[in-house]
Parts: sequence; structure tokens; C-alpha cells
Amino acid sequence: MRKSALAWIGHPLTVAAVVVLLLNDHLFKGLWPGVVTGKLSDLVGLIAAPALLNLLIRRPWLSILVTGAAFTLVKTTAMGAYLASQAWTLAWGPSLVLADPTDLFALPALYAAWWIWNHPDPGAERLARAVVVIPVTVLAVSATSQSERYRPYSAYAVEVTGDKIVVAIRGYSSSDAYPKAGYVSGDGGRTWYGQSTPLTLNPQTSACVADRCYRIVPGRLKVEESTNGRWVTSWEISPSDQDRLGRAYAPDSPEDAEAAESMAIAVQQRPDGHVVVVANGADGIALRDVSGAWHRLSWTEHGFDAAAAVSLPVPGKYDDSVSTTALLAALAAGMAALVCGARRLDFGAASLLTWVGIWLFSGSRTDLLSHVFFLLLSLGMVPAGLASMIVTGMRAGIPFRVWAIGAATTAVTYFAAMTPIYLWSAGHLDHYSVGVGWSVILGCATAVAGILTVFHFEYGNIHLK
Repeated sequence: MRKSALAWIGHPLTVAAVVVLLLNDHLFKGLWPGVVTGKLSDLVGLIAAPALLNLLIRRPWLSILVTGAAFTLVKTTAMGAYLASQAWTLAWGPSLVLADPTDLFALPALYAAWWIWNHPDPGAERLARAVVVIPVTVLAVSATSQSERYRPYSAYAVEVTGDKIVVAIRGYSSSDAYPKAGYVSGDGGRTWYGQSTPLTLNPQTSACVADRCYRIVPGRLKVEESTNGRWVTSWEISPSDQDRLGRAYAPDSPEDAEAAESMAIAVQQRPDGHVVVVANGADGIALRDVSGAWHRLSWTEHGFDAAAAVSLPVPGKYDDSVSTTALLAALAAGMAALVCGARRLDFGAASLLTWVGIWLFSGSRTDLLSHVFFLLLSLGMVPAGLASMIVTGMRAGIPFRVWAIGAATTAVTYFAAMTPIYLWSAGHLDHYSVGVGWSVILGCATAVAGILTVFHFEYGNIHLK
């Protein structure tokens, strides 16, 4: 029996692996988080990925080899995990892939992929099935798995009690075996130990010792000190670095976000000088030692540590919804260009059905029932819409150049919209709001340019007055 790339990806077992992957990542992991659902994604992903990769490589043995080598590199090396994180971040927004050698137990699933290739299904190569399976497989293999839920830790109050410095914190992670209410230091902030009993502290915005006073600046990571009645800056993080730093601690839900800003301050007099401690929200604490040097200390399993502080300047971390919104806008721009070239109502309806299905699929919902409902609905709408676009497009005789312009408009609009966000993340733009503003302007400009290009080729030159 003749074997082909479409027959492989359209094989019932490949389709079954894709369905399990989607259900596991979007449903089972939320219901039953743990080792079983975590490893299941690796198993079925290794079955589906080679078939998808083979659409490009067209060498089955090489597709399986590349898949296995890449999986091994990601799971066993820090560099591989880093590169995977960057690739997922570029495609889908900020993501984190962790090296975990125990995941290598899933590698035998590649034999299942090889077996499927060597035992093609007679009806697997039909165009209709391929049209349905390919986009769903791309979404399934590319989707990031659900990570553990957490709320960023936040140091919101600090107080000196006798010879001890007490910092109250809030926040949580699903991996916390023993949640802590705060950290305590008895040696001027050099070492810390956790405290689980609830703390009731009265946050202060200023504190004094001898003839010197300190105060925080509301909304800033900044401390001023007063000597002889004159306030001067003692320590600060620049507004642009603070803007990126505040987004480095992204929670699972926007309502769980914690600000990275100075919230409380305390001063401790010691025999060899004085120590200043500032509760800086999601960034941890700032500590002025007895020598007068300031240090940023962040979270570790054993307390605050300067080595754990996020380095400055910090790359800006943007929410997943940013890249999702850019992708949806880019798809809308590309489909609008195609509709202008097709000039058919049924093609426009099919395009709209596809876009709505993708929008429903990409939506983030906390309610499990609605999440499952819209996921299943989108899995029906997207393949049906794509199939209808292909069929109606072929009937309309849409020229290849229109398809090319539509695809190019989608790609260019996406990267035009995301480039200012990348520039902000890298520190080339000072504030996130500036990046968003330029993202909207460039995205709209490229979308309009794509539509006008279709009109130029299909309806003649357009002269704008």
C-alpha cells in the first residue's frame, strides 16, 4: 500500500493521539494534576509530532530522529530547555519549559509513530481528513501545558521586634508543601528562616534612627533619606526597569498580580550601625547593611537571598494574551485580504467561522464547564471552517497570488504587532504602554497594506487622495 505524509498524519491512531493530547492538556491536567497527566502529554506528543514534522521534511526516519533528538535535548539540558522556552515564547507568548530527565521514559512512543507510518490506513489520505487533522495537530503540539498555579510572593510589611527583623509575605504556589506567612532574621538580614504562623504587622512608610530618617516613595521602588532636614535619594530602581521588573512575576490570573513597588520600611539599630529593610512587593526586599550598601534580596526556599534577585536590566515579560491577541488580529487581517480577493459571500462566511473557532479555542476561562464546552465547539468550527474555505476558494478560482498575499498579511501583521513588544521586553522601549501603542499602530498599518495590495492586483491601481 502506498505511504505518504498525509496518510501518516491522517491515520486514525495519529488522530487519536492528537485528541488525547488536546483533552489531556486542556481538561485532564486541570482535573487530575500529577505525574500521570504530566507524562501522558509526552507520550502522545511524541506520537503526533513526527507525523506533523514529516509534512516539511518528507523523510519519516529523519522526522522521528529529529523529534527524539530535540525532545532529549530539551529534557536533559538547561540550554535545550532555554531554547524551547524562547521558541514557545516567540510563538505563543511568555513560556517556561523545564528540563526533566524523567520524561525520557516516553521515548519508546516514537516506535509507535514508526509503526503507524509503516501501517497506513486505506482512507487516511483523503483530503477532507487531512484538512481537518493538520491544523488541529499544529494547535495540539504547539500548545503549552498547564503549569502549576501560583500567586507571586509579595513582601507587603516589615517590622523590627527586639533583635529580630520580621517580613510579612503573601502568595502561594501549588507546589508549596508548607506555606509561609513571613521570614525572620536575627542577624541584621544576613540569614533568614521561614515562619508559618500568621503575622499581624502594621506597615510603616517611614522610619528613623538617631538623626537619620528614611521613607519610601509611593508607587516606586525608591527610598529617600533625610539628614539635617533635607531629603535625598538613598536607593532606587529606574521607572523603566521597574516597569519590566513588575511584569517579571506574572501570576496565573490578572487578579492575582502583585505590584513590584516599595510598600513598607523599617530600621534596626545594631551595635555596629543600622540596617534598613524595605518590603518591595513582588520583588522581595531591599536591604541597607551597616556599611551603607543597598542590596536587593529575592525569594528562595530558605529565605531572602541577593543571589536570587532578578538581574537588572530585566527582560520584560508580557502576558500570553498579548501574543494571542496579536495572532487573532493577524488572522483577521489575512482573512480580510482573502475575502476581498475572493468576492464571495460563502467564502467570507467560512473565513468568519474559522476565525471565531480559533478565537473560542484561544480563550482563557476559569470555569471548567465553559472551558470544555468552548474547546469542543471550536474543535468542530475550525476544521469545518478551513475545509469550507478551501472548497469555496477552489470554486471561486481564487488566484494563487491572493492566497500568498493573505498568508503574507497574516505573518507580517503578527510580527509587526509583536515587534514593539519584543523591543520593550529587550529594554529598547522604556514603558510597556509605549510598546502597546506602537503595536496597535504597526499592526493596523500592515493589515491595511495587505488589503490594499489585494485591491491593487485584483481591481487595478488605487490612488489615495
